[in-house]
Amino acid sequence: MATDDLTPRKSPERIGRYQVIERIGRGAMGLVYRARDEVIGREVALKVLTADLEDDPEIRTRFHREAEAAASLSHPNIITIFDVGEDADRFFIVMELLRGATLKDYLKQSDAAQIERKIDLMVQLCAGLGAAHNASVYHRDIKPGNVFVRADGILKILDFGVARLASSSMTAAGFIVGTPDYMSPEQARGAEIDARSDIFSLGGVFYFMLTGRKPFPASDLPTLFHQIQSDDPPPPIGVDAPPELTTVVMKALSKKRETRYQSCQELMADLEVLKHLYPLDPRRTAAISPTSAGAAAGMAAASPGATAAPDGSRHASTDDTVDLLPIASFNSDDTVTLEAPTWVKRVTGRIDSAISGALARLGRPTPPVPTRQTGIRKR
Repeated sequence: MATDDLTPRKSPERIGRYQVIERIGRGAMGLVYRARDEVIGREVALKVLTADLEDDPEIRTRFHREAEAAASLSHPNIITIFDVGEDADRFFIVMELLRGATLKDYLKQSDAAQIERKIDLMVQLCAGLGAAHNASVYHRDIKPGNVFVRADGILKILDFGVARLASSSMTAAGFIVGTPDYMSPEQARGAEIDARSDIFSLGGVFYFMLTGRKPFPASDLPTLFHQIQSDDPPPPIGVDAPPELTTVVMKALSKKRETRYQSCQELMADLEVLKHLYPLDPRRTAAISPTSAGAAAGMAAASPGATAAPDGSRHASTDDTVDLLPIASFNSDDTVTLEAPTWVKRVTGRIDSAISGALARLGRPTPPVPTRQTGIRKR
């Protein structure tokens, strides 16, 4: 986490019944503190919604959605939510304090090079996500930065801030939510998603684990969305992995939902076969260098892939989480950066021209084009 995110600022001494020890992280939605629950004598991660965002109804909804989704789940591979509350108009979530590294950082360490270790982590990730799916919770933002590897080798899924509960209609149809680099084709179209969308994202994470590369190399959204819809990732040839494992990964990345794994349990079954062929040596402990526990609380620091504008604001990158991004805002022929409103007007104009041209060739009058609104939120 960048040192700029940890500039000294007076922390509250207490939030609710929790004694604040230190500030350990900062993200788009708020701050994370290491705190102590004095009632039971346990250290926790305390995620607090910042004051400047408390009046934003979308942020508050997302904050509560994270608590609702994660609190409804109980599994060793999903971060545990202990408490949700409000203190002096400050909304907060209390969760387990993890020590270790995000998967993105862990893969840079020497221990992560073992194929046995990677398969073990893949199995754990399937187990946790499968438990969420069994509870009708779809994560929608599976990526290396939202997966945490504890110092003892236990994997935890983080950040259910954009999760969709099957019983909820929180996200309007026709909107894109998630991280573009790991979105499924249907998610990138703004179509209805189910568990198989998360499985595609799993395939993208597995691909990254094997190759160190994202499955789709584009750095701008229009090209990236075109690749997600139309191009298969280059097969992970030449990596230190058995061909059976690369077959599993490529099946998870199938464009069509019907040809992917239909459940995490089905995917995990194939991985378990490989796990028996490549067992993890129990005598070896996970050599994981601890990083800031802020990541353990699902707080994303400023993405290194994001660019800074002259006024200090950040432009979205393809590995940022986007929330409520309308579909039909992109054309695969355009190379644009996410800098509203200029790119929105350009792309919308091209779409409107294409529609008008098609209707003219059919001899039909051009209908009036409704005004489109767009919004993006970065984490």
